[in-house]
Amino acid sequence: MASSLDEAPPMADSGKHESSRERAEARKDRVSIWRIIPWSTHSFSMNALIVMVGYFTIYATDTLRLNPAIVGGLLVAAKIVDAIGALVAGYLVDIAPETRLGKARPFDLVIILCWAATACLFSTPGGLGDVAKYAWIFTSYVLLTAIFMPLYNANNPLYTARVFPKREHYSDVAAKTGVVTILAAIVITIVMPIAVGNAGKDPGAWSLVAVSAAVVFTLIGLVRFWVFRESPEAAAIEAERVRMKDILLVLRTNPHMWILSIMSLVVGIYASFTAGAYYFRYIVGDLALQGVVSISFVALIPLMFFFPALIRKLSVSRMIAFSSFIGAIGYLVMTLAGGNIAIIMVASVLTALAALPVSFLAPILIIDNSTYNEWKGHRRLESVGGALFSFAGTVGQAIAAGLTGVVLVMTGYVGAADTQSPSAIAGIVAVNSWIPAIFAVIVGFIALSYHRLEKRIKVISAEVLARREISAEAEIIPGAPHSGTEALRVVREEGRAPLLRRGSAAPHDDAPGRVSPQREESE
Repeated sequence: MASSLDEAPPMADSGKHESSRERAEARKDRVSIWRIIPWSTHSFSMNALIVMVGYFTIYATDTLRLNPAIVGGLLVAAKIVDAIGALVAGYLVDIAPETRLGKARPFDLVIILCWAATACLFSTPGGLGDVAKYAWIFTSYVLLTAIFMPLYNANNPLYTARVFPKREHYSDVAAKTGVVTILAAIVITIVMPIAVGNAGKDPGAWSLVAVSAAVVFTLIGLVRFWVFRESPEAAAIEAERVRMKDILLVLRTNPHMWILSIMSLVVGIYASFTAGAYYFRYIVGDLALQGVVSISFVALIPLMFFFPALIRKLSVSRMIAFSSFIGAIGYLVMTLAGGNIAIIMVASVLTALAALPVSFLAPILIIDNSTYNEWKGHRRLESVGGALFSFAGTVGQAIAAGLTGVVLVMTGYVGAADTQSPSAIAGIVAVNSWIPAIFAVIVGFIALSYHRLEKRIKVISAEVLARREISAEAEIIPGAPHSGTEALRVVREEGRAPLLRRGSAAPHDDAPGRVSPQREESE
């Protein structure tokens, strides 16, 4: 008995050491907040850019006195060009050569051009004729949204994968970036409406606001570029040049990428009804109050702190699904809000929930698709995946722009008027409430269908990492397996997982019990 008691403390110490090791391993999956803040400056600048461009329609119709239907038509045409630009941008990032600054990192410098084009867009000379105004805004808008913004955004998945080495890092970075960005977004969405509200319908005042924002947020957007360098150890760096057939092969064999793109398309529709400014100017009665309502976003901050835990428990796709359903409720609340600021605040918080997970977590799903591509024996093509996602979102934005213009014209909206007719008010309410609610519900169901890949991605990621290690060993140890079935057999044997033969049943329908990528294609 004495001997047993003497042996008890070492067993307890062993348990403590094991617990300490587990905590140490868990910490390795976390990213310090002091790295998150400078990494988030990309999102700060892009968030401000999107908010500023969100006022373009009301600037064109009320300040420049242009026809809403023609403006909507130009936006649709511009978005078609944007969609092509999004695909080209992804291709350009993937074929970009390795430079002293890296492969993805140099594209962060495009933020300078983004804000220069934005300042130009909102500095349309008021003395120009209507045709010249249409030409000016169309050219500026296309340069911004079809060339500069796609290039700036297309590098994000690849840059992330080259700075942070593990998938657990991606979700941690995305969640914490969301918290930090929400704090910055609250400030942006309070200050920006006040600034444009004070600008009224004066072209010179709008230009001053745009130029001032361009200087500040260009400097902020460059912080990530200066702080973070790409690490060759964070992701597999492919020296071979990307060919068009590599892209077509991935597009043909990865169904999950198409599901993700459809989700982006529908999100682009409901998140791009840019009629909030119309609502505050003509229903609430004061555009500057839009900034006051933005204070309600503070309520999102506590929820954002739970994002990492919720992602681990629910998965990214389910987070997107549940938040979309909640957002749909928020849009429906807007049908009853009228000019009541309290109700508008509640609705704003709920609708913001619909956009948050997609905004911050989509890069994780894009990188997962790249890992899936590599697992199947194809090129990873992170930037192409990001470009396809952006392409679909841009098409959705085009649909939203066209719908907004059509609804406003059909309901009798007049930009030069100080007040609007009851039918025009009903149109403004529609594009701020029940129309986007329909699309938010659709996104929820699409996200639930995407969950199939997420259930398998951890196993897929482990196999991909093991294959890389085996390939590296093959360069040193003669006779070691390089890749393919033999490499996968070694991976499964070392992991004590069964190697399934062709035609055998998997333990679970969604488990990746494939002998080779070719078998996955046949199924």
